[in-house]
Amino acid sequence: MKRLIIYLLIVPNLYSQTLKVDEMLTKKSTLRFEVSLYYANLQRQNNVIAPVIVGSGIGSSPVFTIPAILSTQQANQDYLNLAFNLRYGITKDLEIFASPSFFYQHTNISDTGFSNQNDYNFNNFNMGLIYQVKEEGRYPALLIGATPIMIEKSIFNNNHDKNKPGNVDYFKSYSFFATSYYTVDPIVFLIQGGYHLSLQRKFGKHHVEAGDVLSLSPMVYFGINPYTSLNFGIRYEYKFKDKIDNQVVIHQGSSIAYLFGVSYEISPDLMMSVDLNSLNTNLYAANSVNVLFSYRIK
Repeated sequence: MKRLIIYLLIVPNLYSQTLKVDEMLTKKSTLRFEVSLYYANLQRQNNVIAPVIVGSGIGSSPVFTIPAILSTQQANQDYLNLAFNLRYGITKDLEIFASPSFFYQHTNISDTGFSNQNDYNFNNFNMGLIYQVKEEGRYPALLIGATPIMIEKSIFNNNHDKNKPGNVDYFKSYSFFATSYYTVDPIVFLIQGGYHLSLQRKFGKHHVEAGDVLSLSPMVYFGINPYTSLNFGIRYEYKFKDKIDNQVVIHQGSSIAYLFGVSYEISPDLMMSVDLNSLNTNLYAANSVNVLFSYRIK
């Protein structure tokens, strides 16, 4: 059977990178450029149509995805993603950002036989905004935002053909989020909630609808010294049904991911962070590491 890679964008998700509280909102008239390199290993345990989703679209967390291969029951994937993120503070309470990303993926398939395939391509381009409803004071700070996925690339592939560009979809995925945090020096308590809306799209002769996603992430940040901070937490997600041609192929369900990260201020304008994530669901198990550099241009 022909193997079809379905490449969708769904945010936010369990695999979102942890947020950097100090960099959640870019200061007014300040431009910040960020580069992130992400690696993940996945063991897929079932025939899934929806990919693993990375990134919340907030601040230092661009959005990208790990494709799934239709009609594949058992697959082990090594995935690399390179993302760029440009952020600008319009006012003290409003930030806009834009982020393109690119990926490489190696997949070992072990269904009735053994095979492997390599895929690489443009991932997506997304833009969004963050608005600070309330500054931190006597009560916690509150930020809200939205991230439309302006362009997303779908890829069709099998073991005999080389990479073929698939559909290019426009404005088929949207995420909405709210984040609140409160500081009890040197600890910051943060909670983030989000909802992703995925519209139906067409892949070849198939109509594919990935389930919407509801997520909630409580986090704790701890300042070790003026330059270094640690963070840890969990991410709960409830995902609705996936459908192909209006037929349910995966039922709704919930999962929990475990998050850990460390951030270091190399200079007043340059920060580095490393984030680790671990997740195990009934569909796949995954572990990842993300390295991000954030540079303030002006």
